[in-house]
Amino acid sequence: MTDHKPPTQRLVRTAAERRAILEEYDSYPRGDGRRGALLRRHGVYTSQIAKWRQRVTRGESLLEHQRPGPKPQPLGSLQDEVVQLRRQNARLEAQLAQAQAIIDVQKKLHRS
Repeated sequence: MTDHKPPTQRLVRTAAERRAILEEYDSYPRGDGRRGALLRRHGVYTSQIAKWRQRVTRGESLLEHQRPGPKPQPLGSLQDEVVQLRRQNARLEAQLAQAQAIIDVQKKLHRS
């Protein structure tokens, strides 16, 4: 019999929680043991602190949770793409109809 562990879920922190952890971490001097204790207490790595700090300095969404994967396109650009593809489809259908008409004429000429 094997023990199956339920899948662990990622802990998603709010912007306020991330900001509080970052501020407390930065309040301690470099090399202070309280920094490590803070990280262990919250289950955070120094790489996460560095990423949070970079995002704050770039002015990004104040540490809001970012979903993995590509960013969704604004609805306007999707509508523009739909219009463009419909125009292209209509143009190609017209070309196809013209090519079929030419083929039909060539068949009639070949038969006679």
